Amino acid sequence: MFVELLDDLGVTVNRTRTTPSGRYEFAALPEGRFKVRVLPYGTDYGEQVQEVIISNVSALGGGTGGEIQQRDFYLNVRADLNSGPFAAPGTVFAQEVPEAARKLYEKASGELRAKKEKEGFESLRNSLDVFPDYFLALDRLGTEYAVRGNSNAAYFEAARVLLMKAVKVNPASFSSTFGLGFAQYHLGWTNEAVETLQRAVKLYGKSVNGHLWLGIALKKAGKLSEAEVSLNRANKVGDGKVAEVHLRLAELYSEQKRYKESADALELYLKNQKDARDAEKIRQLIAQLRQKASAK
Repeated sequence: MFVELLDDLGVTVNRTRTTPSGRYEFAALPEGRFKVRVLPYGTDYGEQVQEVIISNVSALGGGTGGEIQQRDFYLNVRADLNSGPFAAPGTVFAQEVPEAARKLYEKASGELRAKKEKEGFESLRNSLDVFPDYFLALDRLGTEYAVRGNSNAAYFEAARVLLMKAVKVNPASFSSTFGLGFAQYHLGWTNEAVETLQRAVKLYGKSVNGHLWLGIALKKAGKLSEAEVSLNRANKVGDGKVAEVHLRLAELYSEQKRYKESADALELYLKNQKDARDAEKIRQLIAQLRQKASAK
């Protein structure tokens, strides 16, 4: 792994890589305050930093000497890897959990990181057998089902049931609330989805997906002006770089016969979606929309 040495101003002054056994060394340092930072790129571990103060004074009386200091790092798995697909920053939900259920949840997290979906889902279900109100397990299994709903429609109903319970246990969870609204929308429960997704963006207003899917649900409910507001919020939160938002805005504008705005939105979609499958067809559609706009 990469290891950096930083001075007291936070500027990187040296960099090395560990040996296969995990050892590293920075030699011939002047006196001063430094930080050692481990950068575990491409791994499931989080960055860590430790401070070092070098004082090259000889212990034999007078003069200077060479001080050797050792700093050991025991890397921890990044916290976000144990969260579900809709996780957002926020207050950690505290809950007394039986040890057996906790261990099964941690086992499931590792299995899902290793792409062992079947085993991970089984471990999550087992953790809920031990403790049916285990929020983290309800949220993780529910949101994992929700993102897989397009491949198996039954997952959306399973997600709805699990996340309804998760929200009851922890009403302040964006992840569970958004996942529930997402599942409700795909099950055809449009009005319920709008209400749930509105709660989700109140819980965490910096989620592009929260505003995006609220806009999609509002559009399906026929509330076009509200849908436009939500989609524009998604665009703002995403710094204009989320292709899906531009595509949904283009659809909305086209339905309202706002052809120039629809064409502009599709141009932005292509700009942000470099590998768009139907790029040529979209360019043709843009030309048609601009022709309609000039004919108005």
